[in-house]
Amino acid sequence: MQSKDLLLTANQHAHTLTMPLMEDLRTAPLVPPSPGGNHAHWVVGHLLFSEGRFQQIMDGGENQFEDLQSCFGGQSTPRSDGSDYQSYSDLLSALQLQHQKVIVLLETLTENDLDQPCRGCPPGFESFFGTWRHVFLMRSMHWMIHRGQLADCRRAAGREPLLA
Repeated sequence: MQSKDLLLTANQHAHTLTMPLMEDLRTAPLVPPSPGGNHAHWVVGHLLFSEGRFQQIMDGGENQFEDLQSCFGGQSTPRSDGSDYQSYSDLLSALQLQHQKVIVLLETLTENDLDQPCRGCPPGFESFFGTWRHVFLMRSMHWMIHRGQLADCRRAAGREPLLA
């Protein structure tokens, strides 16, 4: 097995395990896991913003979702009323599409491609984002981190766990 296969599995599993929670929270997107916590609307927007950021780190270009920075980027704070947010459905649809694009890209890459250095790696973050391989690994981990928050949002909304 090649590392590419593991990266594909990790990214597909992260999506498969996280998306049902995001879908289920369409009717409760602003319920935080605890006061001031990251509610589903913020998580979905943040994951979408981060998709653009990961691509920016890899190729050194622009973040195609830069317009989401103020609401969902690093150091942003979830707004309890969702003011100024794009619709949850629009963000979720865009995230679905972006995930598909990432998987298609990853499927085209060779092991050597995955070893290429990132052109936009922030200084001091080389162990996280030094190569394309690192970015694809961190992407899957990032989704799973926020999956935990979504699971807690569901519980706060009075819902039973989807996976026990």
